[in-house]
Amino acid sequence: MIYTLEQIEQKYKEVDKMKEPTRTNQLVILMNLLEQQYRTFKLDPSADFMETEEVKLYKKISNARVFQED
Repeated sequence: MIYTLEQIEQKYKEVDKMKEPTRTNQLVILMNLLEQQYRTFKLDPSADFMETEEVKLYKKISNARVFQED
């Protein structure tokens, strides 16, 4: 199933309310979805590419993750 950016954004809002570590794990799943469906990962992205709505959402989700060290 192909998800719209609006659907992914809505899912992000739902996931953001979850408790860790489930929250971060679900955020990674959303990032993977954006990479697969919208090709948000590039090795040498242009400035224009970095300003697309899908990349902005990807960054927002990525920055929301919590990394805990043991």
